[in-house]
Amino acid sequence: MMSPTNLFLVLCAGSAYAAEVSVMNGAGTTNPKKVFWKAMDLIMERARLPLHMTYRAVGSSTGQMEFVGYDEAPYKALNNFGAGDIPMSNANYDLLTAQGRKMLHVPFAMGAIGVFHSVPTAGLGGAPLDLTPCVLAKIFSTQITDWSDPEIRELNPSMTHSGPISVTHRVEGSSSTAGFTAYLGKATEDTCPNVWTLGTGSTIVWPAETNAAQGSGGMSDFIAATEGAIGYIDAGHGHAEGLGEVDLLNKDGLYLSTKEADIGAAGTVALSAVPSAIPTDPTSNFGDVNLYNLEGPTTWPITMITYFYLDLDMSGYDPTTAALVIYFVKYLLSEEGQDLAEANMFVRLPQTLLDYNAISLAQIQLPADTPMFTTEFAATTRKRDGAGDYVISGKRRTFAEYERTANGEAIEELQMADAEEIVATVGTAEWTLDEIAKVAIAALAIAVAGLVLGTTGLIVASSKARVSKPRSAEHALPARELEVPVKVQSASADFA
Repeated sequence: MMSPTNLFLVLCAGSAYAAEVSVMNGAGTTNPKKVFWKAMDLIMERARLPLHMTYRAVGSSTGQMEFVGYDEAPYKALNNFGAGDIPMSNANYDLLTAQGRKMLHVPFAMGAIGVFHSVPTAGLGGAPLDLTPCVLAKIFSTQITDWSDPEIRELNPSMTHSGPISVTHRVEGSSSTAGFTAYLGKATEDTCPNVWTLGTGSTIVWPAETNAAQGSGGMSDFIAATEGAIGYIDAGHGHAEGLGEVDLLNKDGLYLSTKEADIGAAGTVALSAVPSAIPTDPTSNFGDVNLYNLEGPTTWPITMITYFYLDLDMSGYDPTTAALVIYFVKYLLSEEGQDLAEANMFVRLPQTLLDYNAISLAQIQLPADTPMFTTEFAATTRKRDGAGDYVISGKRRTFAEYERTANGEAIEELQMADAEEIVATVGTAEWTLDEIAKVAIAALAIAVAGLVLGTTGLIVASSKARVSKPRSAEHALPARELEVPVKVQSASADFA
């Protein structure tokens, strides 16, 4: 039996170990929540030391509020970092800097706001739906209310569809609304300055004839269920739902869809502009920074950046927490992190923005005794050194993570195998593997459901047949490759 003295020592040792758990908390935009949660899981699973990392998906505005800290001066941040699809507002930036704090905007990924519709494919005559900024502004302000309007027909001579236009918009304030309305204001100011009069911002007063939707999911559901509808959502979400997309006229006078555009080009154009659209000093006010309607033949006109909001001075942080914040950010800027972002419908940053971030992060002031987290990759072994306390090792996994990865790969292989078999059977070259894969998934789901219902004998009523609304065909131009980052220079984390 253990003596009281030894039991006391064991309990003390356990308490000391528990007290060494390093904690990092963030809050902000909902769009990258799955990317952040996945990255946090991977880092915690690969760590030797006990770590606890959290992210509250509460929206960009709340993320800004909690980063500034609204309780009382000196407005200390409520979390270790914030995140948003929009820059820190001028008001919040002024409030923060008035207390002597400095912050960094660190771009993490880029995304595109697309305009999606449900005009029947047959009614477009096999062509994409082309719209200019001026016509788009008239549609969303209900100055144009029918698809047969002469201004729409002039842009789309093969179009035969007519009927009311059902405009939908977000019901609550959102970064998508802020970006879309800012684009309409900027893109029309020279060619038709009196057309867009509804203003800009995350919340505006829309015409009574328009339709309100809750979140991106509500927006896509409305478009899919309503013939002749039109709305704006992040492009990845719209394409994942199989919606038809509007080709917009960009500043260079070319019609593009988000699939054809180089989304990262807007960031490169912004940095190379004279003066730069992105401040050369990363601690400057970013409140007026936007990537809307920029030059370039492949530039998408409604491009948005997702930012980290970071304190420039982290010297008051717990040293391990400060090191963890730096590692987390640099992980998401690494090759693996950008792959993770891309897998979740974001666009990876061009090298110019990665270089910009490396310079910005090097300016952060850390506690004097801050440790350095480094990386051991799964493909290489760092003998002895890889067993260090501050090494995040790709060779250290949990069975749960291993099983999730293996199951995901098996499902993907099954989907592609089914898709290829259906392509061979149907014999059509007009369907892509992705499109066939969706059909295969639906077929498998129906088959499983039928088996369960047949086995249990619970089929007691017939259901109404579901009729899918027609989708606009995407015209088959090759998607342009974005510039792929090769390496992120890092002092505190090794992603070589």
